[in-house]
Amino acid sequence: MTAAHISPKGDRVALTVRGRVFVAPHRQGRMVEAERKEGVRCRDARFMPDGNSLLVLCDGSGEVEVWKVPANGVGPSEQITKDAEVLRWEASPSPDGRYIAHHDKNQRLWLYDVEKKKDSMIDESEVDQFDDLRWSPDSRWLAYVAASSNLYSRIWIHALADGSKFAV
Repeated sequence: MTAAHISPKGDRVALTVRGRVFVAPHRQGRMVEAERKEGVRCRDARFMPDGNSLLVLCDGSGEVEVWKVPANGVGPSEQITKDAEVLRWEASPSPDGRYIAHHDKNQRLWLYDVEKKKDSMIDESEVDQFDDLRWSPDSRWLAYVAASSNLYSRIWIHALADGSKFAV
């Protein structure tokens, strides 16, 4: 499966193809292999707001963790999360780059504070996984979809200021 995410300036696209991560220019230029380690599979590469690095889900540590990878392919990668128990999904950076929202196969929603290097669970579902993580432009609100007990999907809003949440 191929996944593509456009850079903040719209000048490049991050592609994840068969476990490998590439960055391709909009027009002319060279395609860069941003992350390639033998025996490691990556998926769901997304640009960080600065456009200089990517968030990638990779299994290099034995579990799927969130990694920060240079978008130009030069320099070391940095493992962001280190405590996965199961498969992680959809690492989504906030527009200001201070937080990374992600969820896992145990149906838990996490918020990683980049500055404090701390992962906190902000929601848990007994019914199904979370979907469609979206940030407000000012990074103060995280919207996501979660199933209710009747299996209907609901949109939830999480306030970063006080940790409160409500359905819309």
